[in-house]
Amino acid sequence: MVEIKNPLYATMSLSTQTLHASKHLHETPEVTPAIGVTTTFLYKKDSMEANNYGASQRYVYSREGRPNTTQVESTLSTVMEGHAVVFGSGLTAALAILLHYKPKKVAIGESYFGIRRVLAQYSAVAGNVQVVSTECGFEGVDLVWLESPINPTGEIKDISCYALRAHAAGAKLVVDATLAPPPLSYPFRQGADVVIHSASKYLGGHEDLLAGVVVSRGAAMAEDLRRTRSALGLGAGSLETWLLQRSLATLSVRVVQQAKTAARLVALLESFRRCAVSTACHVPSAADLALGRRLAAVRHASLQQVPCGEAQHPNGFGAVFSVYFASKTQALFVAKQLRLHAFATSLGGVHSLVDWRHAMDATSEPTMLRVSIGLESFDDLAADWRQALTALDAHECASKL
Repeated sequence: MVEIKNPLYATMSLSTQTLHASKHLHETPEVTPAIGVTTTFLYKKDSMEANNYGASQRYVYSREGRPNTTQVESTLSTVMEGHAVVFGSGLTAALAILLHYKPKKVAIGESYFGIRRVLAQYSAVAGNVQVVSTECGFEGVDLVWLESPINPTGEIKDISCYALRAHAAGAKLVVDATLAPPPLSYPFRQGADVVIHSASKYLGGHEDLLAGVVVSRGAAMAEDLRRTRSALGLGAGSLETWLLQRSLATLSVRVVQQAKTAARLVALLESFRRCAVSTACHVPSAADLALGRRLAAVRHASLQQVPCGEAQHPNGFGAVFSVYFASKTQALFVAKQLRLHAFATSLGGVHSLVDWRHAMDATSEPTMLRVSIGLESFDDLAADWRQALTALDAHECASKL
């Protein structure tokens, strides 16, 4: 396949890129690209060659490529400042990276439990794959897998620091930036070799598609990933790639607003927690105690003291954070009491979600709730938390009578 990126849009704003970066691939007069559902494409009758479907894109069979996939990869390549390849899920995208690099020693830090399952499957096939922590030395490491921001806390790691350590050891750095897509972060600028996203989250943004994206620095790796995708049938369908293209059009306005709301809500919840603590200068009121004394901790990048924060996240941090309580019972009570936060797993969509992660991932603390902020107003979400925390306090007090 020939280069699908259009350099015309490389220096334009993200909002322009997401709307126009794939226009050179549109062959029909519709303003919004059409969805194509065919699995096979006509040969030229005189030569048995594939027809040219615009910008030298030639299609024969949909497992190898289709217009909707090419269009969304073109947009993502421009937006992500690399060469994007779309897969059927974030986990199949992760598998493709492992199959490309064939590492024998992998360093991985705090990360989504699904990635560790994929790594275990790869290890079972490849054999003798050693897995170490990213906080250990990188001697002999082939591949460093860094998640930043981290699921489920939304806290960040200094990508440039890990890039220097990885490259000094001769390793490649993969950054899972699912929780902070552009314009919140651009990991290649901090030295990442490969960037991966679960496109089901913020890139899709509407809780209605399943896909993954791998972005490489060079075109050669992207072509190898496409061959792997075709050989193993790891691609996304026409509907998913069409929905992803539709969603990218609003990426910049969605994630920036979600990040702003999340940062304000994190600050509010942290203020509740602190105001419920007695100090030499402060005696909590009854209202302070009702709102904050059940909060054990709030974790998010905005509460970290990290020097890299502003440079790595020039337009805000992600919209996922964690809230900790004293007990599992308290956490579940609040999750069920919240009215504007759907009690469900996943993250990154336009609807705010609250998830008791221990149900999905046994390594997560049972006292913790993961919160994903959507596009509801801050005032309404803040009021929702106030009523839920007040109800928890009343319930706890009544149970002691």
